[in-house]
Amino acid sequence: MSSTATTDAPGDVQAGQRQATLLAAALCVPGALLIVATAAMFVALPFGIDPVWHVEQVTLPEAAALRDNGEVMRLIGLGADPNEAGRVRPNFAHNEAQVLTPLEAAVGIRRADMVELLLENGARMDTATWSRLTCFADVVKAGDVRAILDERRPQDAPATCEGVRTPW
Repeated sequence: MSSTATTDAPGDVQAGQRQATLLAAALCVPGALLIVATAAMFVALPFGIDPVWHVEQVTLPEAAALRDNGEVMRLIGLGADPNEAGRVRPNFAHNEAQVLTPLEAAVGIRRADMVELLLENGARMDTATWSRLTCFADVVKAGDVRAILDERRPQDAPATCEGVRTPW
């Protein structure tokens, strides 16, 4: 057989076909896996499972303490009571875990805009609440919060903080 022959041995053809098949599989498998993983993620999302990003649920007082106006409005829209106390994890509003109302959390972080948002969306301001919140605003040195609260002072509210318990 001369060196100019153009025919390959049958074994060489099969080896070339195997290499082409392996190369095609190596190129297709990563894309196929990505498609399968994306489809699984989209199927899991309606059930509250997000494989990419862990989402931890927060209470309304925690959302207020985290300065998250959007989450506060979302939770109220879903039926959360802006007057109900709830657990606030450590370092959200204070160094330790506490049970606070959303208004107390907003005062604790000195956020006048959050206090206004809560009051505009169902948080009640009675005499006892006003006294506790204004005294708390004084403790945390939140003058702008105190000004908002003073605008809503009930007529029978006491002028002193004597005997009023504040969250810290």
